[in-house]
Amino acid sequence: MTTIRDVARVAGVSPATVSRVVNGLIGYSAETQRRVEAAIATLNYEPDTLARGLKTKQTAVIGVLAPVVSDALASEIMSGVEAAARLRGHSVMLGRTGPASTFAASYLRTLRTYRAAGVILISAAVTPEMRRALGSSIPLMSVAIRDGRRFPSIAIDDEVAAYDGTRHLIALGHRRIGLLAGDPESVLVNTVRKRGYLRAMSEAGLAPVMEHGNSLYDSAPPALARLMAQDAQLTAVFALSDEMGAAVVNELQRQGRRVPDDISVLGFDNTRTSLHVHPALSTIAQPLERMGELAVEKLLAVGESSGGVTPRILPHRLIERGSTAPVARSARHERPEPPAPPAPAA
Repeated sequence: MTTIRDVARVAGVSPATVSRVVNGLIGYSAETQRRVEAAIATLNYEPDTLARGLKTKQTAVIGVLAPVVSDALASEIMSGVEAAARLRGHSVMLGRTGPASTFAASYLRTLRTYRAAGVILISAAVTPEMRRALGSSIPLMSVAIRDGRRFPSIAIDDEVAAYDGTRHLIALGHRRIGLLAGDPESVLVNTVRKRGYLRAMSEAGLAPVMEHGNSLYDSAPPALARLMAQDAQLTAVFALSDEMGAAVVNELQRQGRRVPDDISVLGFDNTRTSLHVHPALSTIAQPLERMGELAVEKLLAVGESSGGVTPRILPHRLIERGSTAPVARSARHERPEPPAPPAPAA
């Protein structure tokens, strides 16, 4: 059985240094980290997590709670969480929570019993009830949602991202831009993104047109119908999740409209869903996997220190694909007024 001393010998470092790398602590160079990780991979080393838990009174388990949000978004964050946790010898326990806070509290009490190393919430705010259920000694943070005044988080600036997306459509010449927003009760994400859209539209002197879905695929077609009922001549739709954006593309094509020739569609998140429609969805990209990796790194670091987890804002970027085009193409569905009937003969 491979031991930590075997890894240290192959990497040319001390067992203590291997332990620090595995646990995501500080005090070593990037080159040392590379050698240790290479030795771990070569020797197929698996840390003795049970022994570590008995010694530190903390198990090598990281809890992740994913409420009802986009499965694609949660999956990509989880990829980052699992990769970073595995590298550091930790396992991941995933809980799917519904809208009722009692589900989350139940999972958190279980993780408290397991003495988890930390807990990550995906697109959910840390509440006082959650903090009480988990206890004060286990680090807790949110990913893909932020409110730095109240809880630690890793996210993008959602308002600026939505502003940039709207400005991109305006730069393409669009003036009738509809917003397909998410859950109106999502104050820390949906409301903030709407604010970015409204600011961009106001600065351009344009009238906003908005409807709500719930960020999931099935909510988009009826919300799109309500949006088009407000303005049948929209030349662009900005959907605040890729799942809704993909549904909009499919629904418009089902109606015989061409994307982007008749109407442009912009999504949000840059999940794999954005590539599963034709044309592929232009979108605002969040670094989802990196968010998951950073969450693990920060939780394990704070578990070894007396400090707290501070908020972190990561950059977003616009990815242009085939679903958006200049308005000259997107306005082709606008038909001229029919000619007036001929005057009656004298």
